[in-house]
Amino acid sequence: MKRKTALFPGLSLFLCFCLLTGSGALATYFGGGTLLIAASELISFALPMLLLWVTMRQRERLSKRLRPKPLPKGAIGFSVKLGVTVAVLSLFLNFLIYQLVGLAGADLSATALDAPQTGLTALGRVAVIVVLSSLVEELYLRGSLLAAHEQLAGTGACLLVSGVAFAMLHGSLMNFIGPMVAGVAYAYLAYSFGSLWPAIIAHAVNNIYYVLVVWITETYSAFGIWNYFAAVNALILLLFLYLTLRAAERLLVRGSIPHFEKGAGRRDFWRLTANPGFLVFVLAFVAKAVLHWI
Repeated sequence: MKRKTALFPGLSLFLCFCLLTGSGALATYFGGGTLLIAASELISFALPMLLLWVTMRQRERLSKRLRPKPLPKGAIGFSVKLGVTVAVLSLFLNFLIYQLVGLAGADLSATALDAPQTGLTALGRVAVIVVLSSLVEELYLRGSLLAAHEQLAGTGACLLVSGVAFAMLHGSLMNFIGPMVAGVAYAYLAYSFGSLWPAIIAHAVNNIYYVLVVWITETYSAFGIWNYFAAVNALILLLFLYLTLRAAERLLVRGSIPHFEKGAGRRDFWRLTANPGFLVFVLAFVAKAVLHWI
């Protein structure tokens, strides 16, 4: 029964990946624009979410996280700080990958944002990338998908698979480690506070930072800002990492963050991934990655 239940989350990821790839290509082909890209993002995550909702045996956990509720003191501040930390850390991790594969001359901005932006104005980027993307991606990944996985495995495996799935949906080996770290962080927020809103806030903060990086690149790259940009971001990372850890410490001392639900260790991870649904998702990701390099 568990294997059958695990099939649908994997199939929903495969569906999401196909919709993102196909609709993104269509949006670019037709010249993009805010409405077209917004529709592409909405459909790509709404249909997989509907598939999970229909096939989910227990919806109480998902309903609880969707329901508005008062958050513990410091939860919003912690989410904002974690969002900034993850954004800068993800950027550096992806940039490290670029260095390791010999693309030392690549701008940091090339690793920052892996989303269609064709025809998007500055306001359109805020509306689609910051607001809409953060909302629909968290509703699906840390809402429906995480809730479905928690019926099958312990917390640790669910957080890890959430990060891996988030990275694979970006569809790029060059932009994998950063999104994986971000995905785990957002899943941790959703689990810790029993609400999707902290994850949505952190995701939005992360995307605000990326949009800012792209804007700085487009506006000031000719002035040699990359000589200072990495150093400034390193200082920002150290500052917000310290602030995030301090905020987490206060929440833990007050008992605002629960302990993980124990599972079966590595067997939980295989239970979530070793099924036809997830495997076909992996094959689709690998195929796209290979075709990108050919």
